[in-house]
Amino acid sequence: MALTKIPNSMLLTAGGGGGGSAGVVVVAGFTMTEINAALASAGANGHVFFPNGTYTVAGLTASYANQTWEFARNAKLIKAAANTAAMIVLSASGLTILGGDFDCNRAAAPAATVFVDGTNMDFTMIGAKVHGGTSWGVAIDNGLVRVEDCYFYNFAYAVLIWRATSKNGADFRLGPTVKNNFIDRRTGYTASCGLIMRSVGVGILYQAALAHGNRILMPSDGDDTYDNVGIEMTESVFSKMTDNHVEGSRIAYSFGGSQRGVVANNTAVAVGDYMIEIASACSNMAVTGNTGTGLSIGNPGTGGCVITSGGSGNLVVGNRIGQGFPTPVYQDAPSASASPANLIASNA
Repeated sequence: MALTKIPNSMLLTAGGGGGGSAGVVVVAGFTMTEINAALASAGANGHVFFPNGTYTVAGLTASYANQTWEFARNAKLIKAAANTAAMIVLSASGLTILGGDFDCNRAAAPAATVFVDGTNMDFTMIGAKVHGGTSWGVAIDNGLVRVEDCYFYNFAYAVLIWRATSKNGADFRLGPTVKNNFIDRRTGYTASCGLIMRSVGVGILYQAALAHGNRILMPSDGDDTYDNVGIEMTESVFSKMTDNHVEGSRIAYSFGGSQRGVVANNTAVAVGDYMIEIASACSNMAVTGNTGTGLSIGNPGTGGCVITSGGSGNLVVGNRIGQGFPTPVYQDAPSASASPANLIASNA
């Protein structure tokens, strides 16, 4: 079968119209001037293509709603030296990034700024490589976030921090979907988790967050670093951590103040304190089918699963989380006497 290569001349170049159904706008050069020209030409709902090459960016802003930025296989964006802004600022909602190599330039742009910054902005990123972050990675409040099939490494803090700071009208916020990413925190670690999702404010809960199929490598001195956690979700309902793998960390999987969530079919090795945390009075959580070990860490930790602060009605059944911990499941006194009782069985 013969393959046809479509030349750039068949696409739209910046300044030649575009946006909506008009076609794909190609970035004509490697500077911010040429990038911004392409973004403006594509406009709202437009599609922008970055050919192979290295683009130096400073103050890169998604200013048009629902744009798609697609990157050729060898297209790379590097943050300008000494630049103190976020690498990408979301001033319009709905940006989708497809591919790309994003170098946050930790050596030459050392100010503690995030990779993507936005509030009340939806954001999707698929198949990207992101590295050299001096602070957080994707840092978004309230927006609908989807991050899939990406590779993150050399970040100072969590590669995703998402927060619900308000309700969506009278409804709960919908949490992020984070699937099949490879996250390596072993190099460049300063503090914090691999992934963080949380609520900020009284009476705010988010729902249906999903962390699935991610592979997360954390520093192996997990028993010495308090917030060295693979995945953390707090103040949520109906959220799930499924089919992930964590190596290292103090805690691999942590739910706090949550209801009716699921921790299922995850694995973890070299965990410093406990594999699964059900903290801050979680209720009606289901913890099943997980396998992990505390071996390879000097401090044996507390337990394979730990329930604290009066957690009630939780189901911890059918896990293999006892190896390398003093006990497979540990409950503090308020949780052990809570009503309805926690159901704990077959967790050796």
